[in-house]
Amino acid sequence: MIVDYADFGCTEIINSARAAVYAQEVCLLTSCDPCPDFASVLNDAPYSDPVTDAAPWYDSAVPESADFLGVVGMSVSGFSQSTLSRDPIQLVGDGAALGIARRSHREITYTVLLLALDECALAYALEWLASALRGAPCEGSCGGEELGVYACCPTGDGTGQLRHLYGVGLMSGPEITTTRYYPEGIIAEATFTLAAGVPYIFREPLQTLTDWVDLADGALITFDPDEVYGDCAEADPCLEDPLCPLPPLPIRAPVPVDACYPTGVAEFRRSVVALSPQDQPEWLEAVPVLELETGSTALRRLVVRFWANPLGGDCQDVADPCSACTDIQIPYLPAGAKLVVDGRTQTAEVECGSGSLDASTSAPILYGPLGQSFEWPVFSCPTGVCIEILSTSATTAAEARARVLLVPRSDVG
Repeated sequence: MIVDYADFGCTEIINSARAAVYAQEVCLLTSCDPCPDFASVLNDAPYSDPVTDAAPWYDSAVPESADFLGVVGMSVSGFSQSTLSRDPIQLVGDGAALGIARRSHREITYTVLLLALDECALAYALEWLASALRGAPCEGSCGGEELGVYACCPTGDGTGQLRHLYGVGLMSGPEITTTRYYPEGIIAEATFTLAAGVPYIFREPLQTLTDWVDLADGALITFDPDEVYGDCAEADPCLEDPLCPLPPLPIRAPVPVDACYPTGVAEFRRSVVALSPQDQPEWLEAVPVLELETGSTALRRLVVRFWANPLGGDCQDVADPCSACTDIQIPYLPAGAKLVVDGRTQTAEVECGSGSLDASTSAPILYGPLGQSFEWPVFSCPTGVCIEILSTSATTAAEARARVLLVPRSDVG
């Protein structure tokens, strides 16, 4: 990852290109050569000065903020190593049991330069940086924030080079380590460390699955979910002796089941979207993000089903639930609700009454096949994907719509 840009919690923290322009205007910094196209990639006008540009740190109520010239990235660590590890357990005899491989949190350490015209501006710069690194203004969250960085100097609209990390929070710092004084101003070196609770580095969603689907336009079908899944029989173990059956296993705790799981025949609206194997990165796994808007009526019996489709066949013909990768089933969503089921952070959220004073946010319970346990799907190779979206016809509003994004991720960057 390049060190010249970082956006934390929707606040630009590092922008070497911006700081270089401001500093060169007063001859404070003459040897900085950041990526040349940041202003256009970020849809910013050519940089001029903190006041004219309304720089992220500029505050009209704090006059010295106009004399803070920005943050220049010097070095960053924590992106180029995998967080995967395992702890083998030594056997009594030779060798070891490998144990489960898992990924720990990711620690990212930045070294930056704070550019200021005087001591008052430098004091404000440190105050602003410490506040911005706490996360969203006037809020606090144990879940962390989103960190946006670039893998290399961005070109075009920058989406091909943009990377995202989630569940990120300040771990230590910021701390000024050295301060140098010049006739034109002050350059202070500072460090801070961020921790990413979600260790993966995510790209932008694949562009072939960005369109919204109008649910009311889906094909009208009739089926019984319970009857369909009843055909999914498991093969009998081949080593079980019919003359000497195995002892019964201990009774397992029952699996929680959706109390409103539908039974009986009903009419559904069925929409299908497809992703070709050729559109998936060959060496990167991917996770889905479901977005849905219910419209003017409450939506019931939502089922979103995923299939692997390695041969790139017609997804209208891929309808065997026994071979589905997984289901996302939600029994009820209120009218005017916005649903996000995010495989990047493995969280689900429903926003009710969007834009109103009494708007609220809740976490829905997700169910899997037969209304039982839900497992987050991960597509680890370019199999191609068929996605079926089902909702009862009687509760699907004319303006209800949904889309499913597929987001590639990696363990290093």
